[in-house]
Amino acid sequence: MKQRTALVSLVIFVFILVVTVILFYAYYEFVENGGAYNINDTFVIGNWNLEIFGDKKASDPSLMNEYSDVINHYDIIFLQEIRDQDASSFIKLCGMLPDYECNISSRAGRSSSKEQYGIVYLKKFTLNRIIDYNINMSGVWERPPIRADFSIGNYSFTVYNIHTKPNETVKELRSLETLVDSEGTQGNVLVLGDLNADCSYYDPYYENVFSTWNWIIKSTDDTTTGASDCAYDRILLNSNMYSEFVDYGIYQDNIGEQVSDHYPVWVRLRDQDYSRDTSFHTFVDTMI
Repeated sequence: MKQRTALVSLVIFVFILVVTVILFYAYYEFVENGGAYNINDTFVIGNWNLEIFGDKKASDPSLMNEYSDVINHYDIIFLQEIRDQDASSFIKLCGMLPDYECNISSRAGRSSSKEQYGIVYLKKFTLNRIIDYNINMSGVWERPPIRADFSIGNYSFTVYNIHTKPNETVKELRSLETLVDSEGTQGNVLVLGDLNADCSYYDPYYENVFSTWNWIIKSTDDTTTGASDCAYDRILLNSNMYSEFVDYGIYQDNIGEQVSDHYPVWVRLRDQDYSRDTSFHTFVDTMI
C-alpha cells in the first residue's frame, strides 16, 4: 500500500514538472523569441486625471518628473484636468517626453473652472483625425468629449475621451453612447476617461448605459488614491476591439495624493485584428 502511494505521488510530481516545463517553454517561445504571438505586437492605452494640473504643479520639478516617468509606461495616454489658461503646463510636460507627440483639446466647462484634454502618443502611431465636440456641442456635456482616430501599420482604431460631470454622469454617458452609435461602432472603438461611473454617481446594476460594451475596469476596482474605494475611471471596448484585448491594470506605484487623486488606468491590446483567431485567446490565458 505504501509503495502504491509513493508511486502515485511520484507520477503526480512528474506530471506537474512536465506541465511546468511545457508552459515555460511555450512562454519563452511566444514572448521572448517572437513566436506566433509576441508581447511587442501589443500596445497600451491609458487615461489619467492629473487633478488640477496647471502652473503650480508645473513649477514643481519633482512632480513633473513623476508625471513624465508614469507617462513613459504607455504608448498612448489621455490626460485630464489640465486647468491653466494657456496650457503651458501641458506644453512643459510634453517637452519632457521626446519620444512622444502631443495634442490638446479646446478649454471646456460652463463655469470659470475650465479643463482641457491632452493626448500623448508615441511617434510610431499616426493620429489621423481629432474631433473636438466642444466646438458645437458644449450644451450637451459639461466637458464635451474628444475623438481621436489612430492607426499603427494596418490596424486602426477610434478613441473617445471624456471627463463627465459627477452629478450628471448617467445623463452624460447616455449622450455619449448616442453620439458614438451615431458615428458607427463597426470598427475598433474604445471609450475611456474619468467617467465617474461608480459609487454614488453611477450604479451599473441599475443603469443601462453602454450595456453591450465590455467594461474593462471593474466596479470592484479602485482608481482613486484617497480613502474612497471607487472605480471612477473606466475603459470600455466594443466587441471588435475586445477581440484584441490582452490585459488591463491600474498603475498605483508611487502615485500619492500630492500627485493626483486618481490612478492611471490602462488596457493592453493587440495591434492587429484577431476576431477569428481563436488561438490568440489561448495565448492570452497563458499571459494573465
